[in-house]
Amino acid sequence: MTENAILRAIAERGTAVGCMLFEFDTPRVMRLLAAAGVDFALFDLEHTAWDAESLRRALAAGRATGVHTVTRVVRAQYPLVATALDAGSRGVMAPMVESAEEARLLVESARYPPLGRRGFGVIMSDELEGGPAATAERANSDTFVIAQIESEAGIEHADEILAVPGIDAAWVGQFDLSLSLGCPGEFDHPSYIAAVDRLMDACRRHETPLGQLVASAEAGAAAAAQGFRLLAFADVWVFEGALREGVAALRAASPGR
Repeated sequence: MTENAILRAIAERGTAVGCMLFEFDTPRVMRLLAAAGVDFALFDLEHTAWDAESLRRALAAGRATGVHTVTRVVRAQYPLVATALDAGSRGVMAPMVESAEEARLLVESARYPPLGRRGFGVIMSDELEGGPAATAERANSDTFVIAQIESEAGIEHADEILAVPGIDAAWVGQFDLSLSLGCPGEFDHPSYIAAVDRLMDACRRHETPLGQLVASAEAGAAAAAQGFRLLAFADVWVFEGALREGVAALRAASPGR
């Protein structure tokens, strides 16, 4: 499968909607996401217990779902990026990208020559249709590379980062960005708003979609109106919110003692 569901969703609907996975470590999670109709799944290896082995199981189980998979690695380093892609991820996100040099390393690590320096480790015959050259070409076209910009330095160098060929999208790390700006969690702070506006302007200049996590459908609608093109719920937020509402509804419907 080579059709990129993220780019298709943006082209057809203006936004791509996904889910970021922190705690739902189960091979069947991809089937759940597909049933819910998401465009992409974002696996977080930076702050969770996900690793190459658990990632490999989940991606293998969900390969035929049509959900585009992206993995957030710990940093833009070749061993981390290559391991995620070899596990079956169809994209990578690197956090704390703060320079064009780091962006180039991310792209080179994620793509085969002539676009990058990724090592060729494909061994399954169904992925080798047409031979190694065709496999590399498909992977280079399909792999979605996201630079996460979540620091004052990243905002300062956003234009340089987004100018690097092969960066397909940017992503706001809102909590780390607010910490870097000295206003932790204050997303209505003037410094935070100005930083996001600056990043949004850079994305428009480079025609690069920008994404972020959202806590609700209302927040997502506001972000889309602002210009965000990739929106994702967090698995734990969705589960906790739905469970809280359901528990409250059951208690309200229960007969009093």
